[in-house]
Amino acid sequence: MIEAAAKHREDERIDARMTAHRRETKYLVSPEQAKVVARAFNQHLESHRHRGEGANRLPAAQHYVTTIYFDTTSRALYRAAQTSTESHLKLRAKEYYDLQPGLTETATDPRQLVRFIPVLWLEIKSKDGGHTGKQRIGIPKRDVPAFFGGGTITPGMVALQDRAVLDAVASLCASCAEPLVADCLVNYRRTAWQDAAGELRVTIDTGLAFFAPPADLWERGWALVRQTLGTPVATEGRRVLEIKCHGEQPRWLVDVLRDQEIHPVPFSKFEAASSAVHG
Repeated sequence: MIEAAAKHREDERIDARMTAHRRETKYLVSPEQAKVVARAFNQHLESHRHRGEGANRLPAAQHYVTTIYFDTTSRALYRAAQTSTESHLKLRAKEYYDLQPGLTETATDPRQLVRFIPVLWLEIKSKDGGHTGKQRIGIPKRDVPAFFGGGTITPGMVALQDRAVLDAVASLCASCAEPLVADCLVNYRRTAWQDAAGELRVTIDTGLAFFAPPADLWERGWALVRQTLGTPVATEGRRVLEIKCHGEQPRWLVDVLRDQEIHPVPFSKFEAASSAVHG
């Protein structure tokens, strides 16, 4: 028990370092290129997944993310991102869920194949040149409407994180001339790797699909599973490769990107989704 608690604290420390101010580079790669770089990641890095409270410890799980991006009705954050590629803010909420294909034969309800925690991880993501920073808080799903509608901070929200981060999100909301509302959703499967020191994390996102927010978004008591979000307004067939590091990329990584002729691109899930939803 003591060793497990110590390991959890160390994981949290490393994760906090990884989400601090860092250099983030994105690439759009073909399925074939994704397979090659994934083999290299398996050789040099450890598979990375959530191991904290409520983590799914069953083997062979497929990890998915549904991200809700917020904006004003006049799309102020989208326009800011479009006009300032060097420095801007975005506000999003992520829900993580796992699919368990191995339970297909024994499940009597489709929900038995899905594992999730009913918490939305709200993130303010900032960009300053080539570096990004992220402040992250957890909000029980049932508390989200009241928080955005009237700035209500519940005891359950405070219990999940530092109150200062909640105040930072509230400050961003107050700085907008219009209320922030759910603007668009993105769903994808994520595979991640990380080094032991928390200096380097790489992710491959597969099957990106963009959705308009469903009418019952905040009333749902279940996970935002892709199949329940309706028909996507658009999809992205390429894989999104993201490399997040505090220093220079290691030589082996530079070599595999060069050999596969993979080059950085200015891709934003928020901008792609908002553009797809609003035309």
